[in-house]
Amino acid sequence: MDVPKYIELKPREEVQEVVHTSLIPRFWKLALLIIWTILPFFLAFPLWREGSWGVGVFCVWLLSGLIVLGRTYFMWARTVFLITDKRVIDHDQKGFFYRVVTEARYDQIDEVSYYVKGIVPTLFRFGTLSLQLRGASADIQVDHVSHPDRLTNLINDFRSTSPTIPHADS
Repeated sequence: MDVPKYIELKPREEVQEVVHTSLIPRFWKLALLIIWTILPFFLAFPLWREGSWGVGVFCVWLLSGLIVLGRTYFMWARTVFLITDKRVIDHDQKGFFYRVVTEARYDQIDEVSYYVKGIVPTLFRFGTLSLQLRGASADIQVDHVSHPDRLTNLINDFRSTSPTIPHADS
């Protein structure tokens, strides 16, 4: 598995799974963005006939479509959930300069669950993966992941083989 360059692994840590969100729930948004980006080409000759302002409208329209499409791809590509042999890492890219990274060792995870809700998610096998962390830590929720049942089993397998650290309250 190729590890994204923006995530740093610990020594002797091996990546088991790199998970991106499914594109199926974003199908209509992507379709509209692609149509918005391609549409100026269908109107190119009428716009160009209007002179310099028509060429300007064409360029602005095309540029706006490319920027929004590029931003959407950037956000999708950099939002990733990693499962390693030592921990899980949730890297959420919320904006160009805003990201939220949550990581948890397997001994910090109390419960792993998933749910699949609706006809489309059931047919295309994607859902939401939830990890409840011990203590006051923020829980991890990964939306629209493919095969959340397989990921749940993988994380639970690592949880059962990871050494547990004794707690102060026990």
